[in-house]
Amino acid sequence: MPELWTEKHAPKHWREFVGNPEVVVRVKAWAEAWQKGKKQKPLLLYGPAGNGKTTLALLCAREMNWQVFEMNASDFRTKDIIERLAGAASQGASFSGTKRLILLDEVDGLQAQDRGGAQAIAKILRETNNPVILTANDVYADKKLAVIRPYCELLQMKRVNALSIAKRLREICEKENVSFEKGALELLAKRSEGDVRAAILDLQTLAAKGKITVSDVESLSYREREQNIFMIVAQIMRAKSFAQVRLARARAEVDDELLLAWIEENIPLQYDPEDVARAFDYISRGDMYEGRITKRQYFGLRRYSYDLMTACAVLSRSKEYKGWVKYQFPTILKRLHASMQARAIRQSICKKIGKRINESARSVAAYELPLIQTLFSDKGKAIAFTALFDFDENEIAFLLGKPSDKQVSEIKEEAEKLKKELLALKMEAVKEKVAKEAKTPGKKESHKPKATGKQTKLA
Repeated sequence: MPELWTEKHAPKHWREFVGNPEVVVRVKAWAEAWQKGKKQKPLLLYGPAGNGKTTLALLCAREMNWQVFEMNASDFRTKDIIERLAGAASQGASFSGTKRLILLDEVDGLQAQDRGGAQAIAKILRETNNPVILTANDVYADKKLAVIRPYCELLQMKRVNALSIAKRLREICEKENVSFEKGALELLAKRSEGDVRAAILDLQTLAAKGKITVSDVESLSYREREQNIFMIVAQIMRAKSFAQVRLARARAEVDDELLLAWIEENIPLQYDPEDVARAFDYISRGDMYEGRITKRQYFGLRRYSYDLMTACAVLSRSKEYKGWVKYQFPTILKRLHASMQARAIRQSICKKIGKRINESARSVAAYELPLIQTLFSDKGKAIAFTALFDFDENEIAFLLGKPSDKQVSEIKEEAEKLKKELLALKMEAVKEKVAKEAKTPGKKESHKPKATGKQTKLA
C-alpha cells in the first residue's frame, strides 16, 4: 500500500513546520522547559481541521526524543478507560527513561455517552508528571470542555497562509519528481482554504494522474468541498444534541450563512410537514436576532441567532428519521451564481450613468435604467448613449437584450467615432473662444487704474 504523503513528508524539524510560527515557538519553549525538569501547564491546541495540531504535537515528541502515548475521541468512552490508560501513562517515565508525551487528540469529540470522560481528563491534567498536549477544533462548543480549559494553556492555531502551503507543495513535488503547470500549485493551495493536510492529500491524488494541471485542481477542489458540506448537513440533520450541531458547524468549510442556506434547502427533504414547520419557526426566530444585530449593532446576540437557525433540526424533530436522503445544493445559490455576471454588469451600468448625472446607482436602477433600456432599441440613441456613458461591449449587450456580436460591435465602433467627432468639435469651440478673447482686450483695459487729477493736468 503506498504511503500517504501527509506522513511521508511530515515535518522532521521545527523549521519544516508550515504556518503558525508563534505557536511553534511557544511549543518549542514549553518542551524545552519540560526537558530541563520544569513542570509546565498542559497545552490545548485548537483551531480548524488540517492546520497541523496533531502534527505539531508529534513533532514536539520527535524533537525532544519523547515516547508518545496517544488517545483520540474514539477512546474517550468512560471514566474508567481514560483513568486506566492515560492515568498510568501520565505518572511514569517510558522504558528508556525519557519523558512520555500524553497526546489527547480531538477532545471536543466527547459525546453524551462518554460519562465522566471530561472529569477524568481534568484529573490527569492536574496530576500528570509528564507533558500533555490536547487538540480540539472548537474549545467553546461543548460545555464539557469547560472542566478541562482551566487546567490548560490555550494556543489557537489559525488557517495556514496559501503562499506557505504552495511553497510546501512545491517542495514535495521536487522530492517526488512530479511536474506541474504554472499556477496549479498556487490554485491548489488557495482552494485548500488553509488546510495543509487536505492540500497535500489532493496533491498526491493529482500526482497519480501524471502532470498536475490547473483544470484538474479546479475540478478536484470543487468536488472535495461539495462532499464535505454534504457530510456536515447529514450530521446536523441527524444530530441529537446542541453539542453535536456545534461540533459539525466548527468542522464545516463554509460560513454559518452559507450553511444555513443548505439547511433551509434540505429540511423539507428530511422531515415530515409538521417538523418542517417547527424547523422554519426556529429559523425565523434566529433571523429576528439577526435583524436586531443589524439594527442595534449588538453582536452578542449572534450566539443565539445561528444556534437557533442551525440547531432547528434538533429542536423541531419529533421522531427519528432513518434511511438515506439525497441532499440538494441550495437553489438560491444556483440562481445567484447564474445571474452573478448579469448583476455585475447591471451595477456597472448604473454606476456609470449615476456618475454622469450625479445620482446614486440604486436610484438609477429604479428610474433611469428602464428608460435607457427602452431607448436602446433605437440604434441612433444606443450609439449616443454608448458614447455619452462610455459603455463597453458587455454593457451594450445587456441593454440590447439578446443581440448578435455584429450589432454590439457596430454600436461600439459608431460610438467611438461619435466621441472623436464631439471631441474635435469641442476643441474647435475652445480655439474660437480663445481667438475671440484675443481680439477684444477691452475687459483687460478696464482694469487699468484711473488717471488722477494731477496726471490729467500734466497731460
